[in-house]
Order: sequence, then C-alpha cells, then structure tokens
Amino acid sequence: MDKAGVEKAVVIAVEVGVRTFQKRAGPGEVKKAIGEVLDFVSLSRIPLLNRLVYDMDKGIREHEEMIVEHRRTTREVVEASRTSNGRLIPIASYCPDKGVEGTIRDNIIPFKDEILGVKIYPTMHFIKPNDPKLDKLYNLVAELNGLVVVHTGCDPGMWELPRMCRMARPKYVAEAARKHKDLVFIIAHMGAYSALMPGIFFHEALEAMSLDNVYSDTSAVDPFFVERAVEEVGSGKILFGSDYPYMIGFTIRDTVREILELSISERDKRAILRDNAERLLKKLGRL
Repeated sequence: MDKAGVEKAVVIAVEVGVRTFQKRAGPGEVKKAIGEVLDFVSLSRIPLLNRLVYDMDKGIREHEEMIVEHRRTTREVVEASRTSNGRLIPIASYCPDKGVEGTIRDNIIPFKDEILGVKIYPTMHFIKPNDPKLDKLYNLVAELNGLVVVHTGCDPGMWELPRMCRMARPKYVAEAARKHKDLVFIIAHMGAYSALMPGIFFHEALEAMSLDNVYSDTSAVDPFFVERAVEEVGSGKILFGSDYPYMIGFTIRDTVREILELSISERDKRAILRDNAERLLKKLGRL
C-alpha cells in the first residue's frame, strides 16, 4: 500500500463451503458444463480445466483443495484490520455451509461495529445475489449502514465455464438492488472477467450501474473495459480495486499504474482512484 500511494484499503473475507461445493459441483454438473463449451475448453490450454476433462474426479478434488487453501475467514480480516491503525477496512463473507442465519450469527453480529459490509461469491457460494434467502442478510447490512459486494463474471478453474458462473451475472445484482433501494451494491470485476470469453457479462454491469445504489469496481478488469465503462456511464460509479494478491504477478502499485495510464481525463482517474470511494465512505458514515 505504501509503495502504491494507497492510504486505505478494503480487505475482503473469502469463506467457502466444502459441503456446498461437494453437493453442487459433482461430476454430472461439471460434465454438462464442459459439454456446453467443449471447443473453447479444448483450445483454452487452461490447466485446471484440462485436468477436469482428462481426470474429472481428480480435477474436482483439486478444485476443492484450491478453495480451502484460499479461504480467508471474516475473523482473520477483522483481526488484520485491528492492527492497521485504521488503514484496512474489513468486509465479511457469506458462508454457504452456514447459510444466512449462520453467517449473521458468526460473521456479522460479532463484528458489526467494524465491518463495512458483506461479500457474496455467486460462483463458489452457488447462490444468486437476488435469492430471497439473502433478504434477511441484506436488511441487516442496510441497518448497519454497510454495503454488499458481489463477485460477477467467472472465476478460475471450473468457474470459467459459463454454466458454472451463470449465477454471477450483474443483472441479478440489479434485481437485488431494485428490491433493496436503501442498500449500496458493488459489482466486483464489472462482470467482465473470463479467460474463455473476456467481457462475458460486461454490458449487464453497465446497465446495472444506471441504478442509484449500484457501483462497480476495477478489480481484475482489463483496462479496455474500464475505459469503455467511463465512456458509456461515466466515472462517477467506478471504484478502484486491485484484486491483490490474486492477480498473479501484479502488485497494488501495478494496478494503480494501469488506471493512471488509461486514455481518460485526469478528473476521471482521480474519481476512480479516490474521490468516488471517499464520497461513498462518507455517505455510509465511515469517514
């Protein structure tokens, strides 16, 4: 953060459910997903996908090990923020194995005075962001003057397959935002991340951003799509995000540099890198 000139950063928990994964990502579902885009998979040379094709059982086990390895609990990010002199702002994670009640009990209530909100991963959580089951969670986050971040687009491995990332469409975020008008939603990745089909749900993200309570971030977004978003909807609803440390080979400083090198105005760059986030945090009473 110091090297990138970053004063404050949001750190987001990544909680997954092994039981939910085992139930929802079985060989039958994965075979259907691969069959729908077999030509893309054959040409992709993505190791995780190729191993699913040649040894599905082993490939699924590898994915399970991967999500466990990258799990980052809400408690861990809150404890990290406590040592940061206010520079790290924690966001809790929904946990599919615990469900809404368990997430509220374990991840929201104990840290309600510290967290900025909650993140939903429709890919790994196997839930649409507009699922009525989430209403109670959303209502509580709204009462806490928090926000909801929703992963959109694909994810590495089997979640590159359109069937496996179909719940992570920005149009479902828009539906939730229309229902919960007093709650801010942030579309992570602009619906654009996909190794097989770059920009897969990008246009849906632009449409969703027309809603007053919907923003998007630049994490893991190709600079081309950031420039397009500024052209289409303006810079006022776009928040900087680095996706660090998951952008392999990229530091936070690298992702800041990408924004500074965009072919947009200096005013738009400042809005994305600072002004929009500052305004939103003040609106939520966090600055």
